[in-house]
Amino acid sequence: MRICAVVSLILVLCLAAPALALVGPGKPLADLTLPDTEGAKHSLAELVKGKAAVIVYWSVSCPHCRTEIPHLLSMAQSLEGNPMVMLFVNVDGKAMTPAVKAYAQREGLPQPWLMDMGPNDSLPMADAYDIIGTPAVLVLDKSGKLLLSQELKPDLKKIKDALRDAF
Repeated sequence: MRICAVVSLILVLCLAAPALALVGPGKPLADLTLPDTEGAKHSLAELVKGKAAVIVYWSVSCPHCRTEIPHLLSMAQSLEGNPMVMLFVNVDGKAMTPAVKAYAQREGLPQPWLMDMGPNDSLPMADAYDIIGTPAVLVLDKSGKLLLSQELKPDLKKIKDALRDAF
């Protein structure tokens, strides 16, 4: 009986480990340079310098992303006039670039349309922020410090509250 309890506890801890590993508030902006859909390289630090930021990590094939992105764009429009930047980082890889561009154009995503592509098919953004699902939303303050990290079902009220704190 004790062996079953120990094995069960180990299994629960293993399953919970990814959730426990998610990056929490206070982490500084990762020093990342990501390509856009045209291949140009962009420094995240330069793109968000001195502004609050919402970074949306998404996939063309993610139904939750297609549902949440219009709400996130609408929320950003309601905060227009504040020193803020909204970035979209796609996880789909080089082969999906045409689909990423088509979706981004159709939905009116602000440019640059960034791709999470590193050497040897690595995902530098996902690795830096322990992102395991899409959509993921990161909110950073003007100094580049992480205020909020959410995955799968972003809470717009919490995002908006974090942004108000970020200005």
